[in-house]
Amino acid sequence: MKFAISLFLILLTVIPLAGRDNDPDRWLRDAPGYDRALELQKESNGPLVVYFYTDWCPYCRSLDNQYLPSQPVRDYLRTVVKVRINPEHGRAERELANRYGVSGYPSYFIIQKASAAPRQISPFRRSGPNLTTAEFAAAMQNAASTPARRVASPQVVRDANAQAVANANKQATSSKMLVASAVESTLPSIDYLVDRYVNARGGRDAQAKLNSRVARGRVDVVGVSFGGTLKTYAKAPNKSLTVMQAEPIGLFKRGYDGQAGWNESAKSGTQPINGFELTSLAIDSDFYRDLKLRQLYLTMKVVGRVREGFRELYKVEATPRAGLPEYLYFDEETGLLTRREIQRQTSAGKSQIEFYYSDWREVDGVKIPFKTTQKIGQTTYLFSLEDVRHNIPVEDSLFKRP
Repeated sequence: MKFAISLFLILLTVIPLAGRDNDPDRWLRDAPGYDRALELQKESNGPLVVYFYTDWCPYCRSLDNQYLPSQPVRDYLRTVVKVRINPEHGRAERELANRYGVSGYPSYFIIQKASAAPRQISPFRRSGPNLTTAEFAAAMQNAASTPARRVASPQVVRDANAQAVANANKQATSSKMLVASAVESTLPSIDYLVDRYVNARGGRDAQAKLNSRVARGRVDVVGVSFGGTLKTYAKAPNKSLTVMQAEPIGLFKRGYDGQAGWNESAKSGTQPINGFELTSLAIDSDFYRDLKLRQLYLTMKVVGRVREGFRELYKVEATPRAGLPEYLYFDEETGLLTRREIQRQTSAGKSQIEFYYSDWREVDGVKIPFKTTQKIGQTTYLFSLEDVRHNIPVEDSLFKRP
């Protein structure tokens, strides 16, 4: 996962340009896209499609690969405002899923107009055959055209749902406090979670056999640009280089040669990295970082169990030897790391960064997250790997400052 971790300082200073809404095939994305979708629906007084999904959901993949690209569905979707929301991309996205009452994926809603209640439809059936693509398109048209009971605006409905959840949580607080000690006693030890994570990724021996990694992929800035290029190089014990080109960032390079770090861009030229940023880069450039979590963090403590969609996650508070506490979330079923929340003090001030890891694939006996979502403020970056190769000769000169 180090390829995405090493990117966050690159992106802290990026100010993305506004996205364009004039492509009829384009989906708006996540919480920022949802806000824009509400504006566009109000302007057009037409239907709005809200689609909640995750990267790991097999039915979502079927919806994306079979139904949405089909001609009848695509013809209909070109006429409406539409937004895709992945609740694993951040707090704002999870809050939207809660407001819509999402309990499984995919959850696909049609909102006829701003004053109508959301209607949930699905092409998948528990009994009997699934809908054909034409039937699914007809179901969307019917949901958007049938007269609907006038209700409060979707935003008011969602706010009311959120308040109901908050009230329920408040009422449950006392009972939760009574069982808190019992729950804490059932949590696994931090040693168990760390060892399980290492084993889930392939084990220490498999990871120790690797000495270099070259990865190639793409980077999308949600709502701004798509199809940017990404290439990362890593070499044991602690060298790294990231080369990225995407709008509005342009070409950007960031390297660490084991002692010195640097950034290079067409706008700013080549600049050294110093102070706390250099310390952070050095830690994240450790090739065997995931094998050294107990050494890299001064303290690690399992603080609870949280539910996210269908998943149960163990939440770990990890305090590095330098810097602010972080939170790591390990999947109870797979043992893999699914989320990381960190705060970093940079030259631009304190920044909150969230990482979401998915699409884990085995390469040379070691599992790698082929998709990483990174949220910084209101900006979301999607990193998708396309090719990963290990133990390729990489010259030390590649990591040196130009």
